Amino acid sequence: MISIWEEHLFWLGILQDHAYFIREHLSPTEIEYVKTAEAYINWFGELNKMLENIPRTSNHSDENMMYFSQRVWPVAKGYFEFEGKLQSLRIDNKVNLNLSPTYLNGTLAENQEYLRILSHLVQGKEPVPLPLVNLMDLWLEDQLGHALLFEDLLDPIELAARRQSEVYIGLYQGFLVQNRILKGYLRFKEPGFARQREFANEVGRTTLEMCRYISTMVHKFKENKLLNDSTLRFLEHHFPETCYFIKKLSYYAPELQGEAGKCSLKRVSY
Repeated sequence: MISIWEEHLFWLGILQDHAYFIREHLSPTEIEYVKTAEAYINWFGELNKMLENIPRTSNHSDENMMYFSQRVWPVAKGYFEFEGKLQSLRIDNKVNLNLSPTYLNGTLAENQEYLRILSHLVQGKEPVPLPLVNLMDLWLEDQLGHALLFEDLLDPIELAARRQSEVYIGLYQGFLVQNRILKGYLRFKEPGFARQREFANEVGRTTLEMCRYISTMVHKFKENKLLNDSTLRFLEHHFPETCYFIKKLSYYAPELQGEAGKCSLKRVSY
């Protein structure tokens, strides 16, 4: 299980990364938006420092945790609105941002999930877990996005790595279709039936496999053995998100609990 303290640790790190990516992919001519992205990078950093002063055992009803959640809310909500504005402008090609509207769909969906969790925490209430079908909706899109981005970041000379990325792209596209069909079964079937649980296990195994593959690619990156146009932060962003997904998924697929206990919700190098 993920504690309330760990939820904050994870989401603040992820949103700070998102702000870094916005800043890095904006043209320097977009002075106003670059400054706004930098401000959010600093705000998320400050909140992370505040979190370090809160006992890790604090639960949702502790006053210090409630107060902290109330401090986080306007920053997370403000960043959500900022990215949403950039997405709207990007759709109409009115901002010089080298990120696609669909990329921003993924980051906005993640931010929205943190806001859903915070909406409970600011009231001192325990967050309601996402149902499995909704958990899949959120994180399958994320994993597919990572596979697509990774392929796109590779130099054309990296043929083997590109082909392996295409394999994972196909698998996650299939998983998204399967989850949509499984959602239809829930009209007359209670959640957690055997085939849905097995689906969770299948997705988890594939996610761990892709994570190991990307880990080997990051190792090559660090040794200058992989030609690409990415950064270490962008590549390593995959790992805490995958860890979070596996930890949440292990609630529905207990076979994954061993792996869920080994991974870190924190970025490796930053």
